[in-house]
Amino acid sequence: MVDWQDLEIDEMAEWPLLPQIVVIALLIMAIQGLGYWFYLKPKEEQLNHLIQQEQTLKVALKIKANKVAALPQLQSQLDELTTRYELLLQQLPAQKELATMLASVNELGIDNKLTFTRIDWGEKQSEHFLYRLPLNIELTGDFHDIGHFSQAIATLPRIITFKDVTWQRVSQESETLHFRVRANTYQFKPEETKNDK
Repeated sequence: MVDWQDLEIDEMAEWPLLPQIVVIALLIMAIQGLGYWFYLKPKEEQLNHLIQQEQTLKVALKIKANKVAALPQLQSQLDELTTRYELLLQQLPAQKELATMLASVNELGIDNKLTFTRIDWGEKQSEHFLYRLPLNIELTGDFHDIGHFSQAIATLPRIITFKDVTWQRVSQESETLHFRVRANTYQFKPEETKNDK
């Protein structure tokens, strides 16, 4: 049996085998503990950080891959919207066309045997990216002729919508109607440049 109190540190080489093995084992464990704490633990934290970063990058990569995969469909939708937008722009009158539009509406009324009591442009109103141009129309005529006139307005190459439509008989005995409508057409607002602001 070894008496641990009799052992001297400076005589370690002469100790019996068991105490030497115990001391060597303790030194190995201490070195391993210090190695883990000062070398492996920071490396483990760095590894965990890199694993988290990898997961974040994988998610970002998946999102970008989905966006790239959807790009042809989005491009197709954008092309379709651009085509519709250009078609709509073609249906909106330019300032120089307003007099011609008024003449076309007047001509359609005359072609349908209607008598105008009023036809003129109202004040231009701003709405988002468009200007609304009210067109005040008052006329008299037969119910069917007014219907044909309204249908003919819908076939014009420029957009004209009817709003606030009223009609009434000119008199109790008469079949002739007095037709009043506030029609609207629209103009595209040009984009403001920085100098305009």
